[in-house]
Amino acid sequence: MPNNLIPEGFKDDVTDKVSTEHKYKNSIIDFFQSHGYELIKTPLIEFYDSKVTDNSFNLKVNKHQKKLIIRDDITMQVARLSLTRLFDKKRPLKLCYYGEVVRKKGTMLRPERQFLQIGAECIGEKNNLADVEMMDLAYSALKLVGIREISIEISSRIFIDNFYEIIKESKNTDEIKRLIKQKDLKGVLNLLDKNKHQYLKDIFNCTGSYFEKKINLEKLKIDKKNSQEIENIKNIIKIFHRDNKGIKIFLDLCEIDDKNYHKGIRFTFFANNVRGEIARGGRYIIHNTDKKENATGFTCYMDTILRASSYKATTKKIMTNSGLSKIKKKKLIEKGYIILTHFDDVKYTKNRAIEQNCQYYFYNDNIKSL
Repeated sequence: MPNNLIPEGFKDDVTDKVSTEHKYKNSIIDFFQSHGYELIKTPLIEFYDSKVTDNSFNLKVNKHQKKLIIRDDITMQVARLSLTRLFDKKRPLKLCYYGEVVRKKGTMLRPERQFLQIGAECIGEKNNLADVEMMDLAYSALKLVGIREISIEISSRIFIDNFYEIIKESKNTDEIKRLIKQKDLKGVLNLLDKNKHQYLKDIFNCTGSYFEKKINLEKLKIDKKNSQEIENIKNIIKIFHRDNKGIKIFLDLCEIDDKNYHKGIRFTFFANNVRGEIARGGRYIIHNTDKKENATGFTCYMDTILRASSYKATTKKIMTNSGLSKIKKKKLIEKGYIILTHFDDVKYTKNRAIEQNCQYYFYNDNIKSL
């Protein structure tokens, strides 16, 4: 049998995680729907778009056909849907979704190239209370599936974009952006004129615990746009923290996500001692020819959620003989048992239960423990 049938970043999974992922997905989607988010489904294949699909698998097509890709993110599919088939629906439009995504390459923090996304979007709402709702919805969903010691990192590209505008004539712009992504402040300063140092230092000085760094935000009020964004951040965090006292809140204003569609406030959730983010979201603008809408939303990543959850997979497997009536099977299921059936004589039920690692077996109309 060949041993190279599955490429790097993909895997077969025959562990209990498959069942756990299924349960978590259902719990989270049910939670979203209970808060008024309508479930939608988008296709696995779509047309190539160079603006948002730089990490997607291209599919071979006839040279006269439009390029096709396997989706690497669902958020922009939801955005497309909101400005087409759902354009006439009342705003704010609240949608939720789940589905597998596939990426051309993984990262150090997320080497997996196929994983399940679960998310929610609020489209057509400018009010920052929508951002608060998104953050609260994500945080509540993560706690719902047993994740503890959650932290949230708040960012906004407004400040760093302002800096890039200041240095747009520099011949070192690409190298400066690379160094900022690596958080190498010293390296960036070596490439800048001294009169451009202070603003970037002030951005970096906001990195850390929000309640410790909050005062440093005042130094970034260099224009109306910056000032408004700072007030947005303060108001959003104030309202969110009021109802979620247990979460740690951090700032990082030089962090820009690789998808590059968030245009304002962005938030990322992490779990203690777990590599990679467990959820990410933020505010973005949806464009489609002459149509434009404000939106905010988030995506949960099931691969990291499974690593972060404190819940232990527990099952109550019970072995029964194939002759057991449907009524009795139904009663066992209602009590939370998972029924396994064997086809031998009833006297072998205990032996078959041991062979199949069951915790219980049904014999002489009684539930017996092993």
